[in-house]
Amino acid sequence: MSLRKTIEVVTKLAERGAIHRYAIAGAVAALNYIEPTLTEDLGILISIEDFERRQSGLILLAPVEKALAELGYSDRTDLGIMIEGWPVQFLPAASDLDQDALDSAIEIEIGSPGGSPLRARCLRAEHVVAIAIKVGRLKDLARVQSFLEQRAVDLFLLKQVLQRHNLMCDWRSFCVKAGIENPLAAI
Repeated sequence: MSLRKTIEVVTKLAERGAIHRYAIAGAVAALNYIEPTLTEDLGILISIEDFERRQSGLILLAPVEKALAELGYSDRTDLGIMIEGWPVQFLPAASDLDQDALDSAIEIEIGSPGGSPLRARCLRAEHVVAIAIKVGRLKDLARVQSFLEQRAVDLFLLKQVLQRHNLMCDWRSFCVKAGIENPLAAI
């Protein structure tokens, strides 16, 4: 079960054009910035501009599924498509925040002992935090607290993202729940 191999498959999907713009999201994106936490899956935020849409608004990920099947990955779990032992969720950018996060994603290098580095796209820390604030699950809010405790997020940039996406009220609510003074108040 190799996360690196799983991400290699995702980058192959991008190289083949099955996905055009993507970024590692969620807990795995957070690994780039803070101490590791447990996660069961790999979330990949993807652009939706090239996918077929139904009248209902449902987006069909058939090109991704077809490309994965061609690479030998068709097993599904309730968490996603199994790729190299990891369930992968392909998450279409569904809001302005998601689109902003995807547009601002950075390129990272994933090292491997004795191997060449793998380049992949990853959400910026500020967007990982903003999405976690918006989603608001306990595990997401705990992740936000870790970002703050480890000083792994640029507070000035975070405030800009939260303001741009009307999440300041959610942020203040998080601060109250976490029992912390609002670190953005002085910025």
